[in-house]
Amino acid sequence: MATKIKTPDYLKKLIKDYGEIIRNGTEVLAQKRNYKTISVSPAIDIALGGGIREGSWLTLTGDPKSGKTTTAMQIACNCQKEGRPIIYLDAEGRLKDMNFEVFDLDPSKMTIVAPEDKPIPAEDFLDVAYKMMSHPDYYGAVLIIDSISSLLPKKELDGDFSIGRAGLPKILSIFTKKVGQLLPSQHGLIIAITHYIANTGGFGKAKMSDGGNKIQYQADTRMEISGGGEKVSAVAPWTSTSGDRIGQVVNWKIICSSMGPPGRSVQSYLRYGHGIDKTQEILMLSCDLGLIDKAGAWFNCTFMSLFKDLAKEIKPDLDVENEEDLNKAFKFQGQDNLYTFLSENPKTVDILESSIRGML
Repeated sequence: MATKIKTPDYLKKLIKDYGEIIRNGTEVLAQKRNYKTISVSPAIDIALGGGIREGSWLTLTGDPKSGKTTTAMQIACNCQKEGRPIIYLDAEGRLKDMNFEVFDLDPSKMTIVAPEDKPIPAEDFLDVAYKMMSHPDYYGAVLIIDSISSLLPKKELDGDFSIGRAGLPKILSIFTKKVGQLLPSQHGLIIAITHYIANTGGFGKAKMSDGGNKIQYQADTRMEISGGGEKVSAVAPWTSTSGDRIGQVVNWKIICSSMGPPGRSVQSYLRYGHGIDKTQEILMLSCDLGLIDKAGAWFNCTFMSLFKDLAKEIKPDLDVENEEDLNKAFKFQGQDNLYTFLSENPKTVDILESSIRGML
């Protein structure tokens, strides 16, 4: 793109020598504002300030089996619907059928990079990732690295333990510098999954993210699975009213976001065999914001009085002009019954989501 600056001769020479690298600040800002927003889930999007901006880097940090891979796969699923290519680096070598159990995720449209007969050193893994992200066929791609903690430098893989873990941060530093310049122009997204490790330095938190500081510095958005002391655990069982375990509740803390302020906390509901449950998130947010009235075990969808055409569509025999009948028709005992109603009538979920995003 030709620069819009009225340039003096010395700048013209720089542009001639190095290409269109000098532009007006307003032009650059306008370009960044044109980046698309990638959705995670309704609740997480709100906590992030809107979602995740393309051309950026996201880190997901937490203990093993806490929901990081499922969350990454949910983002991949959302991006597939936009036609984005998905690259998955299986550094852990433990990709399972259950990891693909995200509603609407199409594994046939994912490119999996994984060793078959021998381990792949970190240098080769990241070189493959960079070359794929650079290729025109992967414009706008989402790259998932699962996980940073499982990458092994070649010397360490060959049995030379003298460098220790110090070798990996240096390799990652080179990778992040290279890919950091690539992502904005390619409009892609990198999701780096990291684990907690013990902080042996004696200062700060007892646990810290693996992979070195460069990964954290590079990340535009950082999310950590973190509890709130003794009262709120990082991950809790999610059970139905009947007591059956149907998933897990994940408590995320937004360390930083490319679209909003840091420090927010949010709950995400991971349903087994489904991924992040959008309907459950909308249900909980609607109750918190008063869009659905909750009194004890009863839930009243009072918002339906504003959408009488939809109420008539759902219940054709209902006299929607009778306020008492209208309220009774959309009053449910127990959260499970409310969930069933919302999931069977997706238009109600869309209405609630639109209202929630408008309010927040």
